[in-house]
Amino acid sequence: MITPEPVFSTRWRPLAFISTQLVAALLLLSFASDAGREIWRSIDRSVFFTLNGSLFHNEPWAHFWAWMNTREVDALSAVVMLLFLIFPGLGGLRRHQLQAAFTGFLLLMLLMLPMRELLSEYAHSAGLSGPSPSLQLQPAYLFGEHLPEIPAKDSASTSFPGDHASVLLVWVGFLLFIRRSPATFCAAGLGIFLMLPRLFGGAHWFTDAAVGGMCLALTTLAWAWATPVAGWLNRWLLMGLSPLYRLAGRIPLLGRLPFFNPGR
Repeated sequence: MITPEPVFSTRWRPLAFISTQLVAALLLLSFASDAGREIWRSIDRSVFFTLNGSLFHNEPWAHFWAWMNTREVDALSAVVMLLFLIFPGLGGLRRHQLQAAFTGFLLLMLLMLPMRELLSEYAHSAGLSGPSPSLQLQPAYLFGEHLPEIPAKDSASTSFPGDHASVLLVWVGFLLFIRRSPATFCAAGLGIFLMLPRLFGGAHWFTDAAVGGMCLALTTLAWAWATPVAGWLNRWLLMGLSPLYRLAGRIPLLGRLPFFNPGR
């Protein structure tokens, strides 16, 4: 049986776990406090007017970022993320780690869900969540008005925390945790790039990603970095999915993929 130990911590590291949670808490507190939030909002406005403002009077540039905010590109981005987890070398993973890494990433997505709900409830009750900058700041370049032929996302009624950014940050952090290599640093650059479309379009504030997304990523990844809990859960999940992986590996052509032949 393939073991998930190579992709998760195998021991308790209480100091690292507590430190990570404290960093996440302080980051959120910096946004929740009146003085801190004013500073963050100043940064938010500067980022929005710089990025979104660059779309005015530059049609090719606007078209590019409009397409980057479509569901089709979101789906393609998800496929690219998965490719880093199912092909050896692409994400710095060894062949025998692929199934454990893919299963482990799915596990982290599941672990993040309740934390995301808790953060959303807190943000709503504390008045930290609200409409995206494209609905509050002027002038704003709205894809729906200027490029109605492109089904691009350019607003959100409730934008905090940034779900898109939190998933990307967990993906980048997970790959960097497993191995720091040119491939994973390229993945980190790609992850940062894929966060930009929502900021260009104004569907998210910078703090939705830098505060909300980062808080979720840190608290989620701490279970992989500093405790064996994620490793235990990953082992059980992998045991449950292994028959499915073996069955899929019998499909012609699909079964030739390294993901389904970890021992070869």
